[in-house]
Amino acid sequence: MAYTFSGHETFSCRHYWLKKGLDHVWCGKSFGDQAIIELGVGKNMVRSIRYWIRSFGLIESDDTQTKIAELIFSDKKGMDPYLEDIGSIWLLHYLLVTNEKASIYSLIFNHFRKQKVEFEADQILQFLKDKCRIERVNFNENSLSRDIGVFLNNYTLSPKPRSIEDEFSGLLYELNLIERSYKYGSTQYYRIETKERKSIPAEIILCCILMKLEGSSISFHELLNGINHVGSVFAISSDSLHKKIEKITSKYHKEIVYSDDGGVQVLQFKKELDPLTVLKKYYGN
Repeated sequence: MAYTFSGHETFSCRHYWLKKGLDHVWCGKSFGDQAIIELGVGKNMVRSIRYWIRSFGLIESDDTQTKIAELIFSDKKGMDPYLEDIGSIWLLHYLLVTNEKASIYSLIFNHFRKQKVEFEADQILQFLKDKCRIERVNFNENSLSRDIGVFLNNYTLSPKPRSIEDEFSGLLYELNLIERSYKYGSTQYYRIETKERKSIPAEIILCCILMKLEGSSISFHELLNGINHVGSVFAISSDSLHKKIEKITSKYHKEIVYSDDGGVQVLQFKKELDPLTVLKKYYGN
């Protein structure tokens, strides 16, 4: 297994960078030296913008767009190009974790947070080093440390922002997935707690289920605990996921059935559903 812990140039993803980068791609332009002038940022930021739109699964390795990128960000057809809907942010978080181009997101949400609800940066570092050694992956400790810093900055606001941009730089902080817990001396502790997650729309849950679905059914246990499934990625509680599924089956009663047979809970799909169609319906089209 190959892990990637670099490419962001130590920049967390700014709120406007994904659209800025995609607009650049849609104009038929590359991320070479000319992009410094065209995007109006430094060389390292150019690299970082390309890294983030790829890590979020919005472009392929050859810089071609994905369908979900056009559906959300296009000026002509985009459903939420300026990310005003919290559902879009939840979806982007899911894409970032499951795309696995930036390994730390998958490793923390699928594995680390289930071992430690409360943690500090050095504990993440030790976890990543152990994972790399188990998988026999070469690593640079400084790269891992920088990755941890960027990871935390994406989900939390700086307690002492140096500028307005710093104050609101983390694209994913609105999700409240990672909370500053307490400080012990100079060490900041954080929490990723399994919660109700009221702000996740049921349709976004359904879209994410469909993107990962293999076959025509999936158990509730797998949805809640499986690698890259909604329970793991969203750190959502069992009761809350049940409520989301009730909303899904109520709205899509002709296509989806939820059964509980002898304690075995299964979500069954009577008809094939396209996740992009579900997204369009969510956004009102």
